[in-house]
Amino acid sequence: MNKAAFTNKVQEQANLPSQEQAELGSQIVLSLLSHRLTTEESRDVSEQLPRDIEQLWTSDTWISNFLSISRQGQLKYRKKEELYSLIQNEIEKRQLPVGAEVLATAVFHTLKEQISEGEAQDIAAQLPEDIEQVWIAA
Repeated sequence: MNKAAFTNKVQEQANLPSQEQAELGSQIVLSLLSHRLTTEESRDVSEQLPRDIEQLWTSDTWISNFLSISRQGQLKYRKKEELYSLIQNEIEKRQLPVGAEVLATAVFHTLKEQISEGEAQDIAAQLPEDIEQVWIAA
């Protein structure tokens, strides 16, 4: 699956009007997830993605500013409400017509189709319990 197919699937699942909005939404969720994982795990996921989807996964344009301001090297959200709040903040900045939970579920589901079952389990193991449940259910 290439980036167009990936964002098309997210667009469908999140009921977004355009593929551009789905790409923005995918970038938000993927970057938040990739920065929550250890560097090694994030790299493992990246290696399983086609190059154009990997660029969404590794994109850190907006998140680098957040991490430098907060003086963190890794995101440490602990509850799904915190994750949804981070997603919602970016959704509002970009005026995307979707809720955080719907977008997260759509992107998680589509990402899980791109990676191995073992890698999906490795991601789950690094997530707080309530976010792990969202990941597994997606």
